[in-house]
Amino acid sequence: MNTLANYYLTTQHLPNCNRSSSSGSSSSSPTQLPGPHHPLPPLLAKCTHVIQFKQIHAHILKKPHHRHHHTDSDLTQLVQSLLGPGSHQPHLDYALAVFDQIARPSAFLCNTLLRACALHGLGNRGIRVYHQMMLQDVEPDAYTYPFLLKACSDLGQGKAVHSLVLKHDALNSHLHALTSLVTFYCRCGDLGSARSVFDRMTQRNLVSWTAMISGYTKHMRYEEGLALFREMLLSGVEINELTLVSVLSACAHLGALDVGRRVHCYIHRNHVPLNPLIAAALIDMYAKSGRMDKASQVFQTAPVKSVSTWNSLIGGLAIHGNGREALERFQQMQMNGTKPDDVTFITLLSACSHSGLVEEGQQIFYSMGGDCGIQPNIKHFGCLVDLLCRAGRTEEAYRVMIDMPIEPNEFLWGALLNACARNGDVLLAENAMEKLVELEPFNDGNYALMSNIYAANRRWNDVGKVRRLMKDMQIIKNPGLSSIEVDNIVHEFMVADIKHPFPGEIDCTLEDLVMTIS
Repeated sequence: MNTLANYYLTTQHLPNCNRSSSSGSSSSSPTQLPGPHHPLPPLLAKCTHVIQFKQIHAHILKKPHHRHHHTDSDLTQLVQSLLGPGSHQPHLDYALAVFDQIARPSAFLCNTLLRACALHGLGNRGIRVYHQMMLQDVEPDAYTYPFLLKACSDLGQGKAVHSLVLKHDALNSHLHALTSLVTFYCRCGDLGSARSVFDRMTQRNLVSWTAMISGYTKHMRYEEGLALFREMLLSGVEINELTLVSVLSACAHLGALDVGRRVHCYIHRNHVPLNPLIAAALIDMYAKSGRMDKASQVFQTAPVKSVSTWNSLIGGLAIHGNGREALERFQQMQMNGTKPDDVTFITLLSACSHSGLVEEGQQIFYSMGGDCGIQPNIKHFGCLVDLLCRAGRTEEAYRVMIDMPIEPNEFLWGALLNACARNGDVLLAENAMEKLVELEPFNDGNYALMSNIYAANRRWNDVGKVRRLMKDMQIIKNPGLSSIEVDNIVHEFMVADIKHPFPGEIDCTLEDLVMTIS
């Protein structure tokens, strides 16, 4: 230990910025080590380099302490300084090494380390800190498990922490700990476990309600998210911005216009500020529910038009095939001084694709890197491929996929297969299908589409081969679903649906629609 201390106490190991130059001048003085009664915090606050911290560490180890708690106190202050604002990976690594030398760490210090491990994505090290707590009989508190869950990198680790919470009587019903479990399970996509914990909570606050609703929305279980939102309203819990954004997202994906309108009324009635996040969510909801006029109104009244607000408007215009207007809005956005991001170009390319603006779309794609410094990702290439496929330029789309620096995924090959189905290109369809069998071998839609392509070209033997392959692999064609919102409830139905409680009403409504259209 003394060898380590002597090594770091020498000023020759200080960084250049803290050493005197040969001329005798210096940019800053070397670290002045504390005397026997000098408090550490003021000195630690001046340290900017990990080697300076190591010098103080060496001084602590050389002090002739008579009691361990003096050393523990100094080392604790050192660890807390290493994990202060602006700390980075080397500081955390060193803080963990110092932590190992503390005989009796406090729960607060352990929690601080767990939080730092979570922020740096070091789940395994967080688990190690917790095990050390247990070995040294440090009692966890209400914040230990939430920080530990944030540090967990996979579902297995989180379930292990869950079992620890259940064993800890004082925390078994603690609101903060249980809410962290709900958030963790939602983040991992285990919504069943998240809902199980949520239902077991005797108390729920805004964070726990929002975590569960957001979890449903992020994992595309929109109906359940809206149902839980109704329960939240009945419970009387105040709603915040994140809740509203999650609910509006669910409404947008379901086309639940009536519910979305009610949320908009709630925002007006309760004087909720129309910040960029809420404005973007409202624009997206109205656009996807067929009310582009209302989406434009929200955009005009938004006091701050951020890049997300512009993206929602351009994306809405793309959905409705208003490519020219989308390009005009993009020009306005640039004139406004708002810098586009990668999402902006996805919405623009989508707008060009839905409006048949092939040359304009290609020009936008190839200008991304030069004008805005944005490198195309897989989604941008997907939009370009879709643009070319919709225009019937499948060979050109195929060349883009072969030459692109990123490996094409199943969405790109699927777009090419759909385009081949439209123009009857069997050879290119077979190439696309070969890749799709590798990437998603159990996607029933791909096999059905390939079978239809063969049938359209009267290649009945190949149709039989595809169907036999589906049978051998036990792939069953799932029927497509349609949905409609009635009295704030989204109903789903399919062709020849006999399980729905109102099949007669559905048939009559469809007949009326057909008569109206014709």
